[in-house]
Amino acid sequence: MLLSRFWYVLLGLVLGAAMFVLFIAMSMYNRAGAKAMGEALQSDSQVVYWYLRDDARERSAQLIKFALNPDVAKYLAKSTDAEGKVPTEAQDKIKAALQSVNESIPKEQRFDAVFAVDQHGRVVAFLGYPQALGMENFELGGYPVVADALRGYVRDDSLVLDRVYRIAARPVQQQAGAQPAGAIVGGRIIDQAFARALSKRTGAAVAFYARGQRVAAAAPEGFVESDLDQIVGDLKNVKDDPDYVEKGRSQVRTIHGLLGVVYAKLPGETWDLGAGYAVGRLRSSVSTPLGFFSQADDKDKQEANLPLAVGVALAAALLGLIFSLLEHTRPISVFRAEAIKLGKGEVDQLLPSKFRGVFRKIASDVNDGIDQALLKGGTPRKGAADLKQVLGDLPDEPQMSAFSFPGDAAPPSSPSGVEISSPGLSGPASSPGGSSPGLSSPGLSSPNAADTGGGPRPPPRPPPAPAAVAAVKKSGAPGPTGGEDQLPAEWQQIYEEFVSTKEQCGENVEGFTFQKFSQTLKKNRDALIKRHGAKRVKFSVYVKDGKAALKASPIKE
Repeated sequence: MLLSRFWYVLLGLVLGAAMFVLFIAMSMYNRAGAKAMGEALQSDSQVVYWYLRDDARERSAQLIKFALNPDVAKYLAKSTDAEGKVPTEAQDKIKAALQSVNESIPKEQRFDAVFAVDQHGRVVAFLGYPQALGMENFELGGYPVVADALRGYVRDDSLVLDRVYRIAARPVQQQAGAQPAGAIVGGRIIDQAFARALSKRTGAAVAFYARGQRVAAAAPEGFVESDLDQIVGDLKNVKDDPDYVEKGRSQVRTIHGLLGVVYAKLPGETWDLGAGYAVGRLRSSVSTPLGFFSQADDKDKQEANLPLAVGVALAAALLGLIFSLLEHTRPISVFRAEAIKLGKGEVDQLLPSKFRGVFRKIASDVNDGIDQALLKGGTPRKGAADLKQVLGDLPDEPQMSAFSFPGDAAPPSSPSGVEISSPGLSGPASSPGGSSPGLSSPGLSSPNAADTGGGPRPPPRPPPAPAAVAAVKKSGAPGPTGGEDQLPAEWQQIYEEFVSTKEQCGENVEGFTFQKFSQTLKKNRDALIKRHGAKRVKFSVYVKDGKAALKASPIKE
């Protein structure tokens, strides 16, 4: 499972790195958003100021039409000359002239209120200011913007009357070079329409306030009414801002972490009355790494390399599936298939050589567990018995693997590497003459075959020349001990499994040929058939005590 585990660790590291990068990107994005918001708000505040100034000056040009009207100049002079009450004739003539001129001005440039003021500062006639109806002594001459106009200057300012007005004023000349006969004052109310026009120009929320109250406000799409209320609600705190108090414009103030606001006072008479305006923007920010998806628009998504992202994801998923298939699904399927065969009785043990990794050890443990369970129950494995039970006691010396060869000595302490079982048979059986065929390697005699006189054993004969395994596979030639019989076809497979198992167990297989292997199998087969009347013997490979071993199963059917 090494590849799969490595892949899980790699994916975990990649995911962690991606999250780390996203958090860094989120912090950088929020910081950049705050900086961009501050710069935009300072610019928005300047735009509002310039708009207020330019709008008043453009409208002051419209006042020329009123100042050049002969009735306006004539009757303002009469009102100035009159002592006491303003003449009724002057009021009627000037009001009619004001209405006529105002209707000639394009609707979007008309004034919300127009006042004709004589040299005494008295309002002779007016339009659009119903609060002055019925007032006998309505004067505007005390306002600096009007006083300057009566002295011959063109001025603009902001006044707080019933509402906040942007005012433009210019003198009315009856004769060139003479003292002005009066002044014309035009005012535009700062209302929702005014704020909406500014909001469209700046792209920010714009709110006007006076005496601590909001008088007009407008906001672009995405801004909610509660955000505008928060702007006015922060007015009590902005009074402590030294820049706002001294310079008339505050630094960027952040409300509730997202709404940025810059406050500015309206210049002129309204300054001391606390009238001003505020521009606000919502900071572009993300609160979670996934918040980038909500901030991205269609253009951002189109510029993303979606095919590359999908390709990387699919490649990673495919590699994960391949690793899982090779190291998990396939080994389990093989183990399950062999387990089903074991459950149906088609095999009497699991062959560890068929499995890989941990499943090989599990198969060996399962085999050992079955043997132990049967022994504890007093019943041997069905159809299986040790070679000792079949052929009698095995010789103790020399201790070596049953498939070792002359000159390839085994360690003195190593146990016998072969254990052959016989299905359905139990109990020891001795061979004629007390020998135990099948365990000694070719060219080695068992201890019972030694000289009866107690002489030393004859030395083993030298090993035969190794034969190519490939040649044995092709020819299927019998061993030197059974030339008259054809070797069973499955012995070649048993040989390959046995060699593979020995290599996996770390045993030496040098010089171990199929010819020698088949000779030993034949000797054991012949002995078992003769003793138990079996028709054939089935051999199988397993691992015992960390070494390759064989089991023999005589079959009588």
